[in-house]
Amino acid sequence: MFNEAVASEARKLAESGSVQLESGVSYGPITASTQAGYQMSSEINTMLENTIGEQPEGIVSWDKKVTEGYTVHAYSRLILYQRHFYGPGISVQDSSILLDDVPLNAADAEEEVLINIELEPKSFISGIQVVYGDQASDAPDDRVGDWFGGSDNINYGFDAKFVWLVLVYTTQVSEALTNFDLIIQDQEDSRYNDLAAGTGGNYRYLIPVRQNNQDLFISKLTLVRSASSVDDLFNVTWPGLPQGATGNINAGREGTYLYLSRQLQRAYAL
Repeated sequence: MFNEAVASEARKLAESGSVQLESGVSYGPITASTQAGYQMSSEINTMLENTIGEQPEGIVSWDKKVTEGYTVHAYSRLILYQRHFYGPGISVQDSSILLDDVPLNAADAEEEVLINIELEPKSFISGIQVVYGDQASDAPDDRVGDWFGGSDNINYGFDAKFVWLVLVYTTQVSEALTNFDLIIQDQEDSRYNDLAAGTGGNYRYLIPVRQNNQDLFISKLTLVRSASSVDDLFNVTWPGLPQGATGNINAGREGTYLYLSRQLQRAYAL
């Protein structure tokens, strides 16, 4: 909700001419903070820092129980107040309790808090380049790595071409992809680059997919090379491991399991 609210405010500013933003781009916050003098600024800024970080879609909640004791004398009263900050998709409770013997007036019960936000265009993946080499030193610097730190050569373990993947990025949501299909077949398709070049076996292709009725697009890709299948991997908690993947790229040939795993992020295009 927070990122959606930020995008909505950015759209209003762009439409009013207050700021210059590129049409068709999804803008997201890179910094967000309250004014330094606000009493709960530390708690709110911590929540904002966690909120604007790139994370998979979902809701995180937790419970906290605090026990405190107070003494109230006869013919007196004690009123307890606790500050609570509400924002789009954000709820922060002050760790301290305020004490008073008179009720707050309406003007003091609510307070508007300004949040300063810095935006940048969000990048999504619009394609993959398949890069070939004859030796390990031909590897491009910006190649897709293996999540576990293993070989990023698709043909690792085979006497064949070195094959690496390089990502193509875009800020235009209309060009962003939602998935990649893995196709393994015995006939060549000249429209795509073979992931198994030089092995003499089946042709293996990654086909870009864009579903127009989706608002979740690929923001991150990583190779996952493992002795275990993806189903077994996803049954174990690996912090940071994207939870969507292609089929096994090495299916039907010797070698470890090898997948291209993706992380999706929601886009709010202007």
